[in-house]
Amino acid sequence: SESKWEVLLDSFDADTLRRSRKVKRLVQGGVAPTVRARFYYVLSGAPKIELAGEYARLVGQEALPVYDEIERDVARCYPDHALFAEADSQGQRQLRRILRAYAQYNRDIGYCQGMGRLVGLFLITGLSEEQAFWVLAATIANFIPRFYERDMGGLREHTSVFEVLLHERNPRLARHLAEQGCDVLMYATPWFITVFTLSLPWPAALRVWDWFLYRGTKVLFRASLGIIDLASPYLLEACPTIAELMGFLLHIPPALVDADTVVAAAMRVKVSERHIDRLIQRAALANKSTS
Repeated sequence: SESKWEVLLDSFDADTLRRSRKVKRLVQGGVAPTVRARFYYVLSGAPKIELAGEYARLVGQEALPVYDEIERDVARCYPDHALFAEADSQGQRQLRRILRAYAQYNRDIGYCQGMGRLVGLFLITGLSEEQAFWVLAATIANFIPRFYERDMGGLREHTSVFEVLLHERNPRLARHLAEQGCDVLMYATPWFITVFTLSLPWPAALRVWDWFLYRGTKVLFRASLGIIDLASPYLLEACPTIAELMGFLLHIPPALVDADTVVAAAMRVKVSERHIDRLIQRAALANKSTS
């Protein structure tokens, strides 16, 4: 499988890869770990925005006030992973530089909690520091637009769409969550803003990312609904209060969400793109009228 991936990534750009049935089958089975970094680089759209010398220029800029906030979060990012475990380890230094550079690169957004989880994922998969920066920039621009803006408009719209889909798919669970005061925003926000890197075990999070960068933002809905399908019996039977519900939803027990199970559950979710598009448009209009 690894050699197949090498040939495909050598031969085609992201748009061509997305149209290929063969690639779709390969992604469903999981991207080979040795080519995952390259797959993320190509599929994120990073090559289209990368500028030679720009990253070094951004790293060398005058400090911004937001650097203090970045500093606090650098130490909290993947503390269990060897790359980031030690204070001022190589991983922490790379993470710090990338997040500072992004704050310079996109002054409108600056920095938002959650970005560090994405950068950490990119570095752990084996992307170089500079590539990880461009994959972050491309992912934010192409896959989670407006999630990290000051008003988090894009994030609010996507969580409200998820709420509608949850009511359609599992009204009993939606009622149970609502009755306990467990608002969708409370768990879907960390799910979406870190693209599951906080709530899913690592192997499952990587498989969701493979699919997310291949298919786009709507994978967030299918993955979320798939996870809810898997968790539903436990949430209904074993989580009577908000404390148990939130504990479960923010750190889903690994035995329940191994990588193949999560992908299979997400694949079983049949929601049409048109339906999602309509819901997003409706949420965007509602968002405009309240802002």
